[in-house]
Amino acid sequence: MFKDGRRKAGGERWYTGRLRGILLYALGAGAILLSIGVYGEFLSGMLGRISTEDMDIHADFNTFWRSADAYRYGRDLYSTGARLVNLNPPLWTILISPLAFLDPIVAYRIFTQLTLVTVVGYVVWLTRRLNITGGWAATATAMVLVSSPVLGTLALGQIYAFLTLGLVAAWLLERRGLTVASGLVLGVTIALKPSLLPLVLWPLLRGRWKHLLSTLGGGAGATLFAALVAGFGATFEWLRLLSDSPLNTYWDNASLPSAAARLFTENQFATNLTELPFLVKVAYGLGVVAVVLSAWLSRRDPELGFWAIVAASLIVAPIAWHNYLMLLVPGVFLLLHRKRYAAAFFLLALQIIPPQWPLIWQEDTKLAAVMLSLYAAILVIHWAFLLPLKKRGSGEENPASGAPASQEHLRRPA
Repeated sequence: MFKDGRRKAGGERWYTGRLRGILLYALGAGAILLSIGVYGEFLSGMLGRISTEDMDIHADFNTFWRSADAYRYGRDLYSTGARLVNLNPPLWTILISPLAFLDPIVAYRIFTQLTLVTVVGYVVWLTRRLNITGGWAATATAMVLVSSPVLGTLALGQIYAFLTLGLVAAWLLERRGLTVASGLVLGVTIALKPSLLPLVLWPLLRGRWKHLLSTLGGGAGATLFAALVAGFGATFEWLRLLSDSPLNTYWDNASLPSAAARLFTENQFATNLTELPFLVKVAYGLGVVAVVLSAWLSRRDPELGFWAIVAASLIVAPIAWHNYLMLLVPGVFLLLHRKRYAAAFFLLALQIIPPQWPLIWQEDTKLAAVMLSLYAAILVIHWAFLLPLKKRGSGEENPASGAPASQEHLRRPA
């Protein structure tokens, strides 16, 4: 009788997993069809943003280049006349300072090529280390290269590919048992983007003290180095800009507080549903809960938990542009490694939805406000799929087939 009960329960789990996989594949296919429809209207504009010589289009890189040029001549790094405020630390300006010796458009072309090489590089690194081969390796790589975050990052000249490389390196080094090296790389990456600071909880809650100290040391050392080289005044000015920056409700900001402000406070980018400003604080609170929950659950599955903390960090941050989704691609590749193919396909398909999506919803209506928060929903969906709800070794299943997932990730390397 007990055997029959177990057989019946196993059959039900297999059937449920099968249905879940089919649904995820269908939703992913729908996202791709939607993307094709949007690109049919705006594809030439997307490619034009990358190829144009108008530096106003490459707004982020133009801001970086102007700060690098100011550093070259000993001027204020954060008062350069750029259209956008530079919210990146002096460390980033120092790293890209050689590009200030070039004409802005030439420097942008080189930066774009370096970005593309970096994306291809960490994708290949992930596929090799995670043993993702054949059709899934090719499919996932292609989907990443045509994704909205990659194309948007190339057009604007953003930092995200290099941040992702830092996260991948820190994660894979820890995976190989190179704790100190992993911590140093992670610390420098956090120094470049302080919104990733919740990642210090990853070693802390697991009692990995050597990893924690090397992370804190790497971040503090990189920040001190930048302060000494660029001047402490530049560091203080950067901190002032961060503290004075208001919550940005622009539709490309996918963070939960931004979505709440867009939907429940009066703003210039959308017609809010109603006036409930306290919900912005609630959103911050929910973001903090997401961070704490992700960090706590990472103790049972450190590999997947790392990427859940990255996602939660973006959820709670005041600013998390849609292109930040690039930072979560390695976590999706881990799902592929664990044979959760349907979930990985669905997430990669969501990332293909073009940055021109908001252009469809320019009407001054409440429905438009909801549609403009699609990117926030996509970010939360990524976090939900990356959250390690099962203990390692609990027999994860392939949603499409119900077959046991590979347990290779459970073996700790020497």
